[in-house]
Amino acid sequence: MTLAPEVAAAVAAYHEALERDPAAAQAQHERLREQFVRRGVTFDGTPMASFVRPHLVGRAQGLALVRDGQRLIEIATRVARTAKGGDAYALADWLGLPRAHARYAAMATPPPDVVLSRVDGFLTPDGPRFIEINSDAPAGFGYGDRMAEVIAALPVFQAVSRRHPMSYVPSSPLLVDAVLRAAPRVPSPRVAIVDFAEVKTLPDQEILREAFAARGVACVLADPCEFELASGRLVLHGEAIDVVYRRTVLSELLDREADVGPFLRAYETQAAAFVNSFRCQLSEDKALFALLTDDESAEKLLDADERAFCARVLPWTRKLEARPTRVPGGARRDLVEYALEARPRLVLKPAHGYGGRAVFVGDETPADEWARAIHEGAGSTWVVQERVAIPEEPFPVWRDGALAFDSFKVNVNPFYVEGAEPGAVTRASRSSVINVSAGGGSVPTFVVG
Repeated sequence: MTLAPEVAAAVAAYHEALERDPAAAQAQHERLREQFVRRGVTFDGTPMASFVRPHLVGRAQGLALVRDGQRLIEIATRVARTAKGGDAYALADWLGLPRAHARYAAMATPPPDVVLSRVDGFLTPDGPRFIEINSDAPAGFGYGDRMAEVIAALPVFQAVSRRHPMSYVPSSPLLVDAVLRAAPRVPSPRVAIVDFAEVKTLPDQEILREAFAARGVACVLADPCEFELASGRLVLHGEAIDVVYRRTVLSELLDREADVGPFLRAYETQAAAFVNSFRCQLSEDKALFALLTDDESAEKLLDADERAFCARVLPWTRKLEARPTRVPGGARRDLVEYALEARPRLVLKPAHGYGGRAVFVGDETPADEWARAIHEGAGSTWVVQERVAIPEEPFPVWRDGALAFDSFKVNVNPFYVEGAEPGAVTRASRSSVINVSAGGGSVPTFVVG
């Protein structure tokens, strides 16, 4: 990847500082892991895979990432309210959402549908390109802030930043403000951060609980199985809850519907404010990108400036089905036929999946396996998407006790907080499917300059 000049200079200085004293560099790597454990930056009980160098972007790049990601989410959210004549059930059916999911996603709830989100994308020479929106219980806000604090305290960071100023935008304070706005009429709202107790990302939620507590807000971590409804209120251990900051995804709740009945009924009856609303499923669905990038639908849903924006930041995307469509380059082709032929330039993924599961990268998938996946997915809830070239960068690693610089594929994830401009985190992996739960690592994104 070609880095901006100020970024390339900062990366070179950082790596040179590590190479000048490999023993000190390794000590700082060990300190990083120790601090991650001590300060809750763990995933599934182990220190989050990361690096002693943060991911660095230029100021213009960082601003474009956050603002373009913000605009994309706002366009997608509006389209999810207006597509199919504003009929949420019709849109859910078109997206292929299971009927049980559609019931909750289509419930009449007041906006905003999305308060918190995260966009997955890549920095290309032509600007950000985004491949997914994650609004159904996005994670990483707490991890990102805490990782940035730990890395910024390392001697190598402090030494390099004196010559190459690097800054990180914390997201947790903005998140706290946004969640509290969900209950504007409650003077001292009681907040519950809700997820199943056994999840691997519970430490991220504990970091955020501490952020609420630091603001004097009563905030608890809670399992959705623990709630009850009483006198029209959502109640946890005898205390009414005003705002649910939902960290469990809808599919997992519905998998255990019998255990979480009061929690789901509280949403249906609006017994508490929910962040995010289940309607966020409509705007984060991967198949929605097909509406935003297909000329026939985009002309009805977007103005000219929005169509140009979506064409710039989104890859060509289609629901996988046997029908004619306009393919990259402008020709009209049968979609299945094109998907089989253009394998090296495409990615195939489930429209409702998450965690990098069941993603087929065309040029890394054998032709027979690709053809089988295309035929099995056609007419189902799968999307085919133009593959975006994945940037790669060197990061410091230790092999057999020796410092090395290995190339990693880099995926930049700007956060979204309604009404604010938070920062971003970056995921890095040797694999083209870049996801922490799929074996990737995470590192905070700092802006140079």
